[in-house]
Amino acid sequence: MEANKVLRLTAKVKIDPIDRPRFIQMTRELKTIVAKEGSTQVLSYDCYFNDADIGEFLITEAYTDEAALLSHLKLIRPISVKYKVPMEIIRFELCGELAEATMSLFRDAYSDMLEHYGFRL
Repeated sequence: MEANKVLRLTAKVKIDPIDRPRFIQMTRELKTIVAKEGSTQVLSYDCYFNDADIGEFLITEAYTDEAALLSHLKLIRPISVKYKVPMEIIRFELCGELAEATMSLFRDAYSDMLEHYGFRL
């Protein structure tokens, strides 16, 4: 794994507290997929909340490279469709260099919420 190929994602999302049990179940299923992908593809995949009553969560992810990220997105799609938990994206940060086609996917999905940090010091 090349350090300059690692991609990191951080998303702050808000859900209706009534959807919290479904969100937690969805997250558990996603983590099962991550475990199957293995630590050579997904370096970290975590979800934190600061106040369950408010429904704000911080999701952090890291991938070895763009191919691992794209593969992961394909694998999790059926779970996302299955649960359809409405989420308000408050902030979405993406760190790492990506091909323009991949950046377009993220821009289309997250528009004004997306902050991209493309160059690592």
